[in-house]
Amino acid sequence: MRLNLNNDPDGGDGTARAHELLVAYLRRRGLRMTGEREALLRAAVLLQGGHFTLDELAREAMRLHAGASRPTVFRSLPLLVDAGILQPALVSGEARRYELALGRRHHDHLLCSRCGRIVEFRSEAIEKLQLGVASRHGFRLTSHVHELLGECAACRAAKRA
Repeated sequence: MRLNLNNDPDGGDGTARAHELLVAYLRRRGLRMTGEREALLRAAVLLQGGHFTLDELAREAMRLHAGASRPTVFRSLPLLVDAGILQPALVSGEARRYELALGRRHHDHLLCSRCGRIVEFRSEAIEKLQLGVASRHGFRLTSHVHELLGECAACRAAKRA
């Protein structure tokens, strides 16, 4: 699934909209936009084509801003998640992965446990089933991360060969 940020005045990459959301979020909490937070935001938008780890995000932010550090990125990441700019994508595997949330419809993931291939999918049947399960147990869903682990066809074929 590609991002749909066509209404963005900065050429469609999401930077202006993401900046606007983060500044508003920080202002509501009495925080300010720092150079390090700006670098983190820009790094997240640059990595928008995929699913990235905290380390990958930190490396990109440090490349963009000399003052950015790994601890600063790790402390600031929850701000981008709470502001609705990033979302957890995968929690299984060696490292949690994130993806840009702006302009994206909700989707779930298939993850190959051998090669790490990630496939995004959307299933109305699964969404309805989850709502029914939650309702039967007295829950009202506000969000979820759904991932299915297995082996992709290429890894299964390589294993057979």
